[in-house]
Amino acid sequence: MPWARFDDRFPSNRKVRLLSDGAFRLYVSAICWSAENLTDGVIKTAELRLVADVRATRARAKELVEAGLFDVVDGVGWKIHDYHEYNPTAEQVRADRAQRTARQQRWRQKKQGATPDPDPPGSTPDVDASTNASRDASRDGTRDAAPSRPVPARTRSSGSGRERSDRSSARDEAAHSLITPDWHPSHADLDSAKADLDRLGPASAATATAKFVRHHTAKATHAADFGPLWVTWLARERTQPPTQGTFLVGLPGGGATPPTPTPPSFQQRMAALDAAAEADRHRDRQGDAG
Repeated sequence: MPWARFDDRFPSNRKVRLLSDGAFRLYVSAICWSAENLTDGVIKTAELRLVADVRATRARAKELVEAGLFDVVDGVGWKIHDYHEYNPTAEQVRADRAQRTARQQRWRQKKQGATPDPDPPGSTPDVDASTNASRDASRDGTRDAAPSRPVPARTRSSGSGRERSDRSSARDEAAHSLITPDWHPSHADLDSAKADLDRLGPASAATATAKFVRHHTAKATHAADFGPLWVTWLARERTQPPTQGTFLVGLPGGGATPPTPTPPSFQQRMAALDAAAEADRHRDRQGDAG
């Protein structure tokens, strides 16, 4: 099956960040739906409810249209904007499958000692496409024809939520490393998180950043760029409600409010009952003696 491809800065893209939870889920599900069903990014009106289990699906689709992530196709439904910037066409996927089937057939013919069909020009070696992707069935170390995890194209889109940036492409080439104790966000990261920085305020944002560094230090997280992770961390950070101070309510007659008595324990209650019972028995004995 084909892979649905997403850019690594997809969640922090300005268009995606502004989506409601329902619209975000519908958008991601629509990309996966199209890749699975080879619809070339087209979502039919009648099939919209099958794409994702979200409330008010039509309203969420309208939200995606307003965000520039869905295009309206009259009489059909919607089309994912710039879908083919990252994902192959249905025709390319079918051709790929046909080539893998042909390679598999030639490999089987060779294993059975038969004369296989001639290899087409520029074709890859014939291997068993049904085996694990790390090796073929002939055990010769040649990778098989099973699809590997795709590497998204590095071309930048002009309007999609999956658009790439020069900074993202540079990170693809960078070595992954641990976070440093003095790590701080770049100017680009600060711009991406401006709304959350304003919401949290300087003090809370600094506290959140310190927690972010401690968290990834403890986890020994390796990353080429911690900036996108920090932006997502701030988006999830919540401001602390103001602490309600302790205060006393005056009672008629003045004076300080007496402290609330502590309820007696179970042992104290049982001791009191035993003492009352003993007092009753003592009175009964005195009455009998008189």
